[in-house]
Amino acid sequence: MKKKSIYIGMFIAMTLLAGCGKQEKESTDIFEAVSNEAADATESKSTMADGERFDSIIILEGMEETVHYEHIVNDVIGFEMDYDYESFVRKSDADRECFISVYDDVNSPENYLEVTCSSDDAETVAGALEKELSEEYDVTRYEMQLDNVGNCIEITASEDKNTHGTADMMQFAYIIPRDDGCLIARTHMYFEASEGFGRRFNYMLNTIR
Repeated sequence: MKKKSIYIGMFIAMTLLAGCGKQEKESTDIFEAVSNEAADATESKSTMADGERFDSIIILEGMEETVHYEHIVNDVIGFEMDYDYESFVRKSDADRECFISVYDDVNSPENYLEVTCSSDDAETVAGALEKELSEEYDVTRYEMQLDNVGNCIEITASEDKNTHGTADMMQFAYIIPRDDGCLIARTHMYFEASEGFGRRFNYMLNTIR
């Protein structure tokens, strides 16, 4: 009987480990899946003018959704991208572009994507952001690729430093190296909104040029 219990325990442990492995693989593939889908939608859009609009299909929660995009060109920061103008409000300043949820107060946003630039190199900026975010979060750093600009550094701040559980407000930073410094894209969103906003943000990030 004791021997049988041991076998049962071993079987349960192996099943749980297999499940954990599958969950980790699926979670790490989310951005890659968005990247591949977004590539087809943006590949031929590099010559578009600022303010030009077009439709594209994205996958959200396993379903196809037609999204209305507007192309932006910011010569001061030195980048182009597309944003979902029905879900986000564009707020432009001299040194930044911000895309705020239509449900938020534009003067005090909570769910948004912000793009800025720095003359410092990507490693210096990444180190400063890690230090800043680590005051409130358990921070994780990854090397990853975006469709049009290639290699970048991703800093994930989604776990509360005190509780080590999922934070109510999640932040992600993407530092893209450039010859004159780097481009910095930061997203802020509530955990409850992370599936919808997070995926929409990822599609938008993959259109950066």
